[in-house]
Amino acid sequence: MQVSKYHGCGNDFIMVDAGLLDLFDTDEKRTDFIVSVCDRHTGIGADGCIFVKQDPLEMIYYNQDGSRADMCGNGIRCFAAYCHDEGLVNGGMYEVETKAGVKTISEISADPFICLVGMGKPIWGNDKIGVKSDTRIWEYPLETSEGILNLYSVYMSTIHTVVFVEDPFDPKWEKVGKEICHHPLFSEQTNVNFVEVLTPEKLKAATYERGCGMTLACGTGMCASGLISFMLSKTRPRIDIEMKKGTLHIDVDNEQRVYLSGPAVRILKGIYSYVENQ
Repeated sequence: MQVSKYHGCGNDFIMVDAGLLDLFDTDEKRTDFIVSVCDRHTGIGADGCIFVKQDPLEMIYYNQDGSRADMCGNGIRCFAAYCHDEGLVNGGMYEVETKAGVKTISEISADPFICLVGMGKPIWGNDKIGVKSDTRIWEYPLETSEGILNLYSVYMSTIHTVVFVEDPFDPKWEKVGKEICHHPLFSEQTNVNFVEVLTPEKLKAATYERGCGMTLACGTGMCASGLISFMLSKTRPRIDIEMKKGTLHIDVDNEQRVYLSGPAVRILKGIYSYVENQ
């Protein structure tokens, strides 16, 4: 079957036509394909798999373990790059349907490919972040293997928790990320963003993603990190966020609408030989 692979600041995805979903008549078959193609040893390797649906354009996103996710900020830029490369769009501005609602894409540059994504507004209700209690997860103290850390949680196209630390690239945060992600507080788990404020215009961040683990970049996570940093008066509304393999730009307007801009790059396009339950 024909597949493509793209990355956004190191966060990589397998892109396939949504028509292939018809081949998988059970959840088990679909999950087997996603896990197989995303395997970095026996497949192509990726953080997730995106099925591209047309008329209207829709991004159907799965994590590398086969679990469905509402949205992915780096993934939707890769989706846009794929649509550009395959001639599905003519540049300019257009809408893409996602499980987290309609997102607006604005192409900034074709070569290199850079686009801006209107990510919408955050949702603060505990029901959207899978927290059963009435306690707001805002400066919420949680005991971890690295001591008590304050958590800030929000639904920003998917569930995110922000933690301010020193040196988010330190390997020790992977263990802490797993602890927070799987903590009973979050009934649906949470993505965890470790954030360091470098200047009022720049953050440094790394993300532990549910269904994936530590990744090189997370677009929705950077949106949540930029928004919360701004709300806490740690940064200004226009910032750059440094990750291990690149930088994303975040804008927050007066109504808390968040905009994400950055690159997306095609790595390969070819035929994947898939054998079920290999």
